[in-house]
Amino acid sequence: MVTITEDIVLENVDHILVSGVGILDFSVSGENSYYTWRGTEESDWEVSDVERVENVEEDRIILYPEDEFFTCEIEAKGEEENEGPVDCYC
Repeated sequence: MVTITEDIVLENVDHILVSGVGILDFSVSGENSYYTWRGTEESDWEVSDVERVENVEEDRIILYPEDEFFTCEIEAKGEEENEGPVDCYC
């Protein structure tokens, strides 16, 4: 797992795991581990162009893109307590 600690743009994101406490895990196609962004419950993040959502009744939901991949523009100031914004789209 790679912790996102500074601004980054991730391309080829094939799904996103979302936690209710503000943690986002990004799965990038062809890579073996997730990129993890640790925000707060009030963090500013938005994922558009979502085709399918799984585990809606669970603690961690999974978002899948309408197209093949998401592109995610992520702002981070450190290892934890990030406020965003995070914008993901196809």
